[in-house]
Amino acid sequence: MRSRDDIDAGNKIEFTDLAPEPAVFIGQCAYLFLRYAESLARHAHDSTDLDTESTVAVVAAEAFARYVTLVEVLDRLGVDRVEAMRPFIEPTREFERRTRGRNWTERVACTWVTMAFLQDFWRRLAEGLPANLRADVESALASDMMVDALRTELERRIEAEPTLRPALAMWSRRLVGDTMLMAESALVHNDVAVTEAEGVEPVFTALISAHTIRLDSLGLSA
Repeated sequence: MRSRDDIDAGNKIEFTDLAPEPAVFIGQCAYLFLRYAESLARHAHDSTDLDTESTVAVVAAEAFARYVTLVEVLDRLGVDRVEAMRPFIEPTREFERRTRGRNWTERVACTWVTMAFLQDFWRRLAEGLPANLRADVESALASDMMVDALRTELERRIEAEPTLRPALAMWSRRLVGDTMLMAESALVHNDVAVTEAEGVEPVFTALISAHTIRLDSLGLSA
């Protein structure tokens, strides 16, 4: 990453200049997908009907498959996968503690909101990875299948119980702050403030806009 001297010299610091080293980037992504796979497996176990259980179990399997893809990239880099993920254990678990819903629907909504937001963020940041790694990482992040499946389950739950909508709307909006902090933690700061990098604000504006559109699709943005 370039330094503050580059800013003082009039050279713009692009958003992708804040991408961490590949092993750090992939280690964080991999660990988050592992935790998503584990939480989704619990959501499936706690489901009240077989249709939902089956759907959420498939999403859990997809999250685990993405974890496997990413740690295999670490293996090819000659990086110890456990050591690459270790720095993110406590921050990720603290993020989970701060965003844990009070009931099944809020917990599924949390997974939907945070996964969609972070996946969008990682796709954008992955553009700063070396070309020989970028394709594998972008492939692991490409599909919206998990996000779409969870949205469908939430839609079914809201249609069955419309009184859930106001509480879910408030909960989904509340999650944005913690999720943005998690996203920002992936950026390399060095001696350059994140806000000084060219394009950071537009990226987060676009992420929030996409989040708002997702909420609006379920009537949760009002």
